[in-house]
Amino acid sequence: MGIKGIKFTNILRNQSQLIILILLIVMFSIFTPSFRTTGNFVNLLKQITVIGVISCGMTLVVITGCLDLSVGSVFSLLNLVSISFQQRNNFLGIIIPLLLAVVIGFLNGFIVTKFKVNSIIVTLGSLSLYSGIALLYTNGAIISGVTGTWFGVIGRSKLLGIPIHVYIFFIIAIIYHILLSKTTFGRQIKYVGTNTSAAEIAGIRSNRVRTIAFIISSVSVALAVLIYSSRMTTASPVTGVGFEFDAITAVVIGGTSLAGGKGSIFKTIVGVLLLAIIINILTLYNVTYGFQNIVKGILIIIAIIIDVRVRKRIES
Repeated sequence: MGIKGIKFTNILRNQSQLIILILLIVMFSIFTPSFRTTGNFVNLLKQITVIGVISCGMTLVVITGCLDLSVGSVFSLLNLVSISFQQRNNFLGIIIPLLLAVVIGFLNGFIVTKFKVNSIIVTLGSLSLYSGIALLYTNGAIISGVTGTWFGVIGRSKLLGIPIHVYIFFIIAIIYHILLSKTTFGRQIKYVGTNTSAAEIAGIRSNRVRTIAFIISSVSVALAVLIYSSRMTTASPVTGVGFEFDAITAVVIGGTSLAGGKGSIFKTIVGVLLLAIIINILTLYNVTYGFQNIVKGILIIIAIIIDVRVRKRIES
């Protein structure tokens, strides 16, 4: 095979998700007129912001070889906290969820690393814990914030016809991309996920790296909450139910390995867009929510199978 053939093969292997995304956009634009409208594209961008921000944080945790299943229930709780404090003071509605997120992320990371417990078990327990707290926080009631304040600027204002929170999402994604690909900490995350023992021999404190990754994941949830709370100005104890699976699906179909050590923010964004477009087209064709969940399940199973096969090929 010539040099051009090798380069083309590498592009197909390394950017397969991006190629699939482009093909889907072209195909749906041709065969589904309602898909290619400006309104639908803006709606798509609005839909990806919350899950997109959560997925960026989830990516860092997954690359370390862990998983954070608590993000959905943490979202529900922080959403309630944000709106309840916003009723008193807009600033408190922003700062309290962020501070609480740091504590939650630290506790998840501390338990996982200190007691050497599988992250799936720990965060599954956290999912149930924070879900219960969220229900108790308002006795299961939906609460509303104060409208007409600067708090709503993030979620409701537009620039050049595109919501402000879409720009915020991409700014956050760029910051995470720089953190992961251009900093020492980003390299440490990948080293820890690839081989924890070798990373520790090299002087990397793997427990600290994983704990910080969990904190970043929770803070990402808080940032997503601020976008959502600003846009909707309401909160429910079940708002974030299922968000953990949407985030994991986006991360995995974006090419981040569940075994750790491999992944990128750019590919996660591609995964978020892939998931959003598939759900969007199903919605346009009036496919029921239950079937949409089936599609999500199939997507994540396929992505995991591909990941396992690729890792086996590399190891052999």
